[in-house]
Amino acid sequence: MASPNLNEGVVTVIDLETYENVKEIKTLGPGFFMRSHENSRYAFTDSMMSKENKHVLQVIDKQSLEVVGQIKAKPGQTLAHVEFTRDGRYALASLWEDDGALVVIDAQTLEEVKRIPAKKPVGKYNVWNKISRSEGTSH
Repeated sequence: MASPNLNEGVVTVIDLETYENVKEIKTLGPGFFMRSHENSRYAFTDSMMSKENKHVLQVIDKQSLEVVGQIKAKPGQTLAHVEFTRDGRYALASLWEDDGALVVIDAQTLEEVKRIPAKKPVGKYNVWNKISRSEGTSH
């Protein structure tokens, strides 16, 4: 299991059999949302609680437990709350602005595919991933 910290820039990885900390992964700032999918080698975490880096999503390789990429919006904007499509092919991030967007990211190449304009897109949850208890989503 992995969880971002609301107060400092770290993701804590915990072994659910022993409840011991496996690793603390340094991030660009305190975050709120972290998501993955069983068909993705990556986990995405935001730094939305950070004043300086709330515009950056960090991508963590689930095997190495290292930050391997970043997806950025413009400084000052908030890019957060990744959810995956049912098949895990795309990660959907919210650009939380009045002139915001649902940012569609290829979950394998980490390239932005498109932006769907939206005003402060907040609550987008994949019901299938929740009810099927998809690995990497919150339950």
